[in-house]
Amino acid sequence: MIKYSKITLRSDYVLPYRFIGSTVRGAFGVGLKKVVCINPSGVCEECFAKENCLFYDFFEKDNPKYRLRIPLSGEVVFDLFLFEEFADKSPYVISAVYNAFKNIGIGKKRKKIDFKLFFNDLMIYDGKGEIEGYKNEVLEYNVKDIKNSCKIVFLTPVRIKENKVFVRDELRVETILRSIHHKINKLQNLPITKLPFIPKYKIKNFHFSFMDFRRYSNRQKRGMNFGGIVGYIDFEHIDEKSYYLLKIGELIGVGKQTTFGLGDIKII
Repeated sequence: MIKYSKITLRSDYVLPYRFIGSTVRGAFGVGLKKVVCINPSGVCEECFAKENCLFYDFFEKDNPKYRLRIPLSGEVVFDLFLFEEFADKSPYVISAVYNAFKNIGIGKKRKKIDFKLFFNDLMIYDGKGEIEGYKNEVLEYNVKDIKNSCKIVFLTPVRIKENKVFVRDELRVETILRSIHHKINKLQNLPITKLPFIPKYKIKNFHFSFMDFRRYSNRQKRGMNFGGIVGYIDFEHIDEKSYYLLKIGELIGVGKQTTFGLGDIKII
């Protein structure tokens, strides 16, 4: 069981490139820092308040408990998921998203756009006026229906390592399951352990290709790679534990850089 809350932004604005994860995350970071930072210098290193700072938790720690889901279409449309103890921090995050896209603007030109905001699929801002009052509700994700056949579709590049090297061709099922298992451990502050079972399944069909993206990070002052595997795997005779993990992977993502929108999968 994973605790979570979801903030959704919908707009008609389209950026002139498919992968907008770094743009959205950067705008969110600027907005969040405006909302929570109390350090006059604005510098996180050696800040007196960093251990109690939401920006530091989200952008400076190795285990941020959130992720972005963004289509590869250039549309400024996304879901921002908050997990476990971060799930009840939604008022700060909603304020950050609102200010980032309404008052600060996105991209180099700081473009301000029209948008609507939803919290756990209920509209809280219709593009006019102010954010309406809402209940800060934390949801629980449970897998109810277990199936013995399914298809994994990699909606955005899955950036994942095998033998310390990023996979560029065929992605093993065990690698996917191990990544999800490790992410669950991290989110719930548990020790990282091996996959506690031997997966059982039969692959009916699959297709993989490598999709590459590269963006420049203004915050880190360097180029960043966002390449990974896209495609699908079609299963039958999959065991219950494996199916359960894959469904959790729909929520929390797979592989690295899920905070930029990578590793988004769909189980159908």
